[in-house]
Amino acid sequence: MKIRPASCITFLIFLFSLCTAGSANSVEYKVQISVDGSAVLDVIQLAESGFSYDTIQRLTTNLTILVEKAEEKCGRQMNAWVDEVNIVPQSNYVLVKYKLTWKNFSRIENTKIIVGDVFQVENFFTYLFGDGAIYFTYPHEYDFTSALPKPDEIDNTLRTLKWLSAERFSSQNPYIVFTKSTSDMFLESVLIYVYAIPAPLSVALLFTFLYIRHQKRMKKVVEPKFHQHIEIENAEEKVIRTIKAAGGCLYQSQIVEQCKFSKAKTSQLLSALEKKGIIRRQKRGRDKIVVLVEKEGEKS
Repeated sequence: MKIRPASCITFLIFLFSLCTAGSANSVEYKVQISVDGSAVLDVIQLAESGFSYDTIQRLTTNLTILVEKAEEKCGRQMNAWVDEVNIVPQSNYVLVKYKLTWKNFSRIENTKIIVGDVFQVENFFTYLFGDGAIYFTYPHEYDFTSALPKPDEIDNTLRTLKWLSAERFSSQNPYIVFTKSTSDMFLESVLIYVYAIPAPLSVALLFTFLYIRHQKRMKKVVEPKFHQHIEIENAEEKVIRTIKAAGGCLYQSQIVEQCKFSKAKTSQLLSALEKKGIIRRQKRGRDKIVVLVEKEGEKS
């Protein structure tokens, strides 16, 4: 069996995304499409405990720039703003939830909602929080018709589409189409027709249709619930992984830089690991070199 190089590269990228999914600063994007072409973007970021409110100001500034660039690309007037920010402290991290509203996010063409042209802005997600999984939910009045690139997951019951990598999604000229469901189009025809028949009968027919339609939706529509895909990595595990990746030996200042912890927090973590016999430190000038202790049975 021949293996194509392109397939191998795609598979390796996929594995890398899985391996890094649990690291700090992980992100998920949830985009709720509305019938008027607007969208609500819920951004969930797992940030380090050093989170600053300056981040919100940077997001507001970047969002303004992003909308201006999107207007140039798409040729329609837009507006976007940060509605609310919720911060949930964790043991070593903080979970930050941003809610953004974006007017004219999608195009409306007759009975279709078309999503994708806003992502033509180069490095779209760099203006937000970088790469992460992205979800789309669409209105109950519409059906999912087609999508390029192909979603990694489709759930017609929950009316959700998912791509594992937002950056890879935006780089492939995304084009998603939702079409108004036939039942809603039929309702519009009924409303036109009832004006031509006697009022009591038309009201009875209309209420009968609405009741049947409501019963069908009660059976199949479930409020979307997104599972939390962000796994929290222990701070000590992160330090150990960083040292291992460097070959088992690293300067303390390099650990501060690579793990993005404060000097005080790094020193506390290393002291704890040293007491456990996991690492040892040796003075090297004004710095310290940290060596991962090789336990019996771990030699390759």
